[in-house]
Parts: sequence; structure tokens; C-alpha cells
Amino acid sequence: MKILVCDTSNSTCCAGVYEDGREIAYKLSLEKRTHSETFMPLVHEVMREANIAHQDLDAYAVTVGPGSFTGVRIGLSAVKAMALAAGKGCIPVSSTEALARSVDNATVANSSETLIVPAFDARNNRVFAQAAEDDTAKTLVKEDAYDADDLVKQILAVPEIIYGKRNQIIVVGDGADTMKAAFERAGAHINVYYAKGAAILPRGIAEAAFAKGEAGIISGRDVEASYCAASRVKTLKEQQNG
Repeated sequence: MKILVCDTSNSTCCAGVYEDGREIAYKLSLEKRTHSETFMPLVHEVMREANIAHQDLDAYAVTVGPGSFTGVRIGLSAVKAMALAAGKGCIPVSSTEALARSVDNATVANSSETLIVPAFDARNNRVFAQAAEDDTAKTLVKEDAYDADDLVKQILAVPEIIYGKRNQIIVVGDGADTMKAAFERAGAHINVYYAKGAAILPRGIAEAAFAKGEAGIISGRDVEASYCAASRVKTLKEQQNG
């Protein structure tokens, strides 16, 4: 199965072409310009480097959030349009899962002893996050928008942590600083490591997409964003009242 994988859900932007798990070409953009400016040129460059046409793809895989509301919409609208134009389906991928699958465990303990927490900063002590087994990707705390202190309490209450099956935690993503402060406030007696600079890579999206397989392909029309928090627009009366 050949897929084009795409992400615009957070501060970085990436795309890649993969065939049955094998990387053919990929690009990651760290530019400060908006994704609306960088994403489609990035896709064109990746497709050209892979020497593949959209008609030759079997599906598109795209992160659906959580993350930047605008970023998620940019990626989804572009990928849905490409998929519908090419007559192909889409594989929706969680942004936090893609982030977790984008990093390698470089600690002393192996992945079977590790709980990984992909976390995006959502401001005001909030994060978009989940917690999963590093080796199996099994979710132990579901993806959602959390107050960091509440999330720490849930993580420390996971049986695998309580009974020592998982003896270390790795927090990845730009929500790491917020989570570090929360773990320190909780006085957690467990090894916690932080990788603030971790970002979603094409291989993380591809790994999540191939884990779903052909059964995960749906129509582009049915792909929906997963914001995990509703944006709030002030009513006219609220605006007048400040």
C-alpha cells in the first residue's frame, strides 16, 4: 500500500510517501511561515522526489488533531481535496499517536518499561495529550484536553505505574514544560524524562496509518477534525460587555 502522509496540526509541517512501511521520500518544515504557505509546496516537492503521481497512491494519511485549530483545518481541507480529486480514501491519524510513534526511546530502560506521554501545549496549564505503552502503543489514558495536574494524577493512577510494570515516563512534545511543572507539584516518585523538542515526523504518521491498514481507509468526506476542545466565539452581547 502506497500512502502520502501529512501533518499540519501543530508548529511543524511535514509530508512523506511510504510503501508498505518503507520510506520513499519525506520533508519536514520548521519554517515560521504559516502552514497555508508551506504545506502544498512541501507536498509537491515530496511527490516529485518520490517520482509518484497522486493516481498511483492507495490512500492519504493525515493527522486530524488535536493541536492548532487553524493548523488542523489547513491540513484536513487540503488532504480531503486531494483525496477526492484523485478518487482515493483517507486514513485519519491522531496527532498525539503520531507524535508518540515519531520518537525513539534513548533511555537506559527499554520500551517495555516505559509509559510515553505525547503532549502539546494548550496554554493555561492545559495540554492535549494521552498516555500509552511505549512498546505496544496501547492507550492507557485516552487522548483529550487536560489540565496538566489532573493528567498527572490520572497517569500516576495507571495500574502499570502503581505496580511497577512501567518504571519510567517519557513526556514528548512542546507540552513537556507544563507537564514537568505538574509532575514536580505532585512530588511523583518515578523517573520522568522530557523531550520538549520532539515533533511529529512523517514516519510516525506512517506507522500509525499502516497499523490501521486498509481497514482504516475511509472516504475523504468522512474525515473529521479531533479538536478535543471547542473553540469559543464571544457573542455580540459578551463582546459589548467586555
